[in-house]
Amino acid sequence: MSVTAENYVMDVTLDPRTGALDAKADVTFRCAAGARAIELLLNPALKLIAVRDAEGKALDAVRSSLMGSATLGVRLAQACPAGGAAKLRFEYAGTLRMRQPFYPSERFLLLRDDDEWYPLGGAFDFAESDVKVRVPAGYEARTSGNLVERKVEGEQIAYHWKTGHAEDGRALVVYPMPRRSSEVQTMELPAAPGTNSGAPPLVRVEEVCNYDTAARLDFGGCGTLAKRAADIVQRFTQMLGPPPEKSLTIVPGPWGGESAVGYSAPALLVVSDWGARFAGVAEYAPEFLAHEIAHQWFPDAVAPASAGDGWLAESLAEYLAWRYLLRADPEAARAMVEKAMRDGVAYAPARPLSLGLELMNGASEEQEARATLYERGMLVFRTLETVIDRERVDRVLPEFYRRFAGRSASIADFQAVCEEIAGRKLGWFFDYYINGTRIPTIELKRGPSETPAVAAGEILVQDFPPEGSVRVEMTVRTAEGLVQHSVATRGAETPFTVNVPAPAMGITLDPDLRILRWTAAAERSRTQTEILAAVPEPITRENLPAAIEIYRRALAADPQDASERGQSLRERLGELEYAADKSSEALADLEAAINGHSISTYETYLWRTKAYLYHGVVELHEGRPKAALADAQSAMQMPRMVLERTVPERPVESQGEQTLEQLLRILTNAATHY
Repeated sequence: MSVTAENYVMDVTLDPRTGALDAKADVTFRCAAGARAIELLLNPALKLIAVRDAEGKALDAVRSSLMGSATLGVRLAQACPAGGAAKLRFEYAGTLRMRQPFYPSERFLLLRDDDEWYPLGGAFDFAESDVKVRVPAGYEARTSGNLVERKVEGEQIAYHWKTGHAEDGRALVVYPMPRRSSEVQTMELPAAPGTNSGAPPLVRVEEVCNYDTAARLDFGGCGTLAKRAADIVQRFTQMLGPPPEKSLTIVPGPWGGESAVGYSAPALLVVSDWGARFAGVAEYAPEFLAHEIAHQWFPDAVAPASAGDGWLAESLAEYLAWRYLLRADPEAARAMVEKAMRDGVAYAPARPLSLGLELMNGASEEQEARATLYERGMLVFRTLETVIDRERVDRVLPEFYRRFAGRSASIADFQAVCEEIAGRKLGWFFDYYINGTRIPTIELKRGPSETPAVAAGEILVQDFPPEGSVRVEMTVRTAEGLVQHSVATRGAETPFTVNVPAPAMGITLDPDLRILRWTAAAERSRTQTEILAAVPEPITRENLPAAIEIYRRALAADPQDASERGQSLRERLGELEYAADKSSEALADLEAAINGHSISTYETYLWRTKAYLYHGVVELHEGRPKAALADAQSAMQMPRMVLERTVPERPVESQGEQTLEQLLRILTNAATHY
């Protein structure tokens, strides 16, 4: 951009109970080229009272005529020369409008950069900040930087925060002041080995958990988040280099519904109620906390040069989360990859990763962003490992961070670092996987061998750049054990031979799913999704038979359950069959769901719990209260994280949205008084 913000000095009065804000902001802009006007963003709900220059002269400011637009143009009294600076003072007030899922409550308020609560220059500007914020007594206010002063001013408390270096973002969170020291737990990572024993800690991780929603932590209690976060920070420090900030404050927020949602800003991480409550449960969103902490490096320290470069934020954070789980929880890491190879590959219509953060705009933003930026994007990093090998990827990441920390970087910048360390051009890889939407098919063709001590064949690659090459791993199964081998592909057909101790009984290609490619799970999942798109909405008594038939067709499309969606489909089919008075069919499908498995442990628990519930409903309907009670009791043994989750679809017979736990209690009561 021709004009960027490089310094903010703000004085803010904020009431989290109403969202009312009154502020003054002195902003210094740097002009890369000559400028007669400056364009920026300010929340349209905020009334601009005045804009003045450094001499105190009032300036003309024009709001965009587009409904709801935050664009604001300020005409300068004197042109800002190339390389020069312009300092403006803004005075504004109002009640903020904020976006989901970070709605405020009476006891919590999060202001993100996206909320445009201050005059925002470029979306990825690095700037120093000096922020004084006043909030009602009983609240704390936290933003990036170091706390300079905290003092009481009448019925308000003023907090003064100041950064020591330019940072990408000025998020502000307000929450109830801790009443006891036990409501704040701190973990300190020691300084690097070999440093002076009196050296300050490498990083200080602080968890705040003093208000009602977070006080109900079901597993581990206060400090669980801080402990796990410290472990993650330590691992990422080993991979990437010292964290960009010397502290990390984690604040749970009362929003996000029954899911793990987070927002990362320099030295600050806000997580949803559920993300905090179940932080100690390995099965629940295991990649969530690592993904959010990875954002401290990317994009909080190395920002995308544009929205289209967002692959370097979300996809890289997801890849780093997988790398963390690979060490901390290998089973969760495996499930994470399997799910991505199913959902990220099969999502249609496919859109290029080069759209980056633009994928988060639109009605289907969450589903599309997760499938594309998170899952497919993470798989592209895994595929990069097979192109330049993981050891070189592990050299690329810290070098990329070191080179661009404190400023913005593009995908082209990342490509240049990859090529420098790999020692060869990689344009085909970035054009194909980042700018394109195609996905290759990689298959094995067994061939004859001259001796039983050799397994031979060809690796066939379709719909792939002719100059492209990936290293394909394979496992050869013999009567005397497994033999591991790998082959770097060349063109459409790559012959190979493997020495084996006994005749090969079978060969598995890419057993760890390291390459983004079409698999049976992805192909069948896409087919099932296309079939299920015809399910009527809403399901009524009249269209119930059609809905049941569609679910049966979806199951028939994947008889071996390669997609591992069978458990959820069986559970839903059982609900519908019961509603259609087909009790025997419902019991059979619900029993299959109870005994089935999904890709992740969490999903397996969820569908099994629901299947137990509706199996009990059918048993009670059929006059077997003891069997119904046994089902309810079995379901109540499932983890609380699934018992409390709201039924995601409204079953015909539930007559409204109730939690599984509520429905189970109703069933238990009915069965015991039958």
